[in-house]
Amino acid sequence: MKTSSAFSLVWILGHLCAAQTQTSPGAEPDVGEQGPLPLQDIWDELRELRDTVVEQKVELRYLTERVTAAESVVEALEMANAVGKVAFSASLLESGEGNTGSDVFVSSFGYFTAAVRALYYFSFTGHVAHTESGTLMRLVKNEDFIVASGDRRTTAEDPEDNVANGVVLQLEVGDVVSVQLSGEIWDDQYHRTTFNGFLLFPL
Repeated sequence: MKTSSAFSLVWILGHLCAAQTQTSPGAEPDVGEQGPLPLQDIWDELRELRDTVVEQKVELRYLTERVTAAESVVEALEMANAVGKVAFSASLLESGEGNTGSDVFVSSFGYFTAAVRALYYFSFTGHVAHTESGTLMRLVKNEDFIVASGDRRTTAEDPEDNVANGVVLQLEVGDVVSVQLSGEIWDDQYHRTTFNGFLLFPL
């Protein structure tokens, strides 16, 4: 494209020089020969060539921006692939059934520690059954309370109930997330009380 444009420019300038050197005042062109291009036609050719160069610059800028955006997407995908997939689901009891009680908040599901800086989704579910104290579950990031869910004590008319909540959190490397319990919470072979989480995407 550059070679073609340069050739066109040389050709136009050559005709321009011919128009200036071969045409003298008062002289009439030989009708049997092809004379030089009129000056107006030469300027029109130059303007068209200029417009073509401008269009090519705009197209080149657009293509450069697209390549840069594509490189960013590839880099993000490579990072996500390097991090791998992170997901877990834990129940309160591995086997058996019954209420687990506590007078203060304690970590009953262990701890999740972030290995990479990323956005994560966490949720928890709890089953309330045959309890006089009710229950409260709360999700904690490091030492900070994030979300909670709970229920009052059960009755003969309402012997069972469920609680649940979820949240998206940005975690830095080393941040710790856990679910803490207060009161009594029920679990059995159906794993009604759980703590779940997975990585959405790295940052």
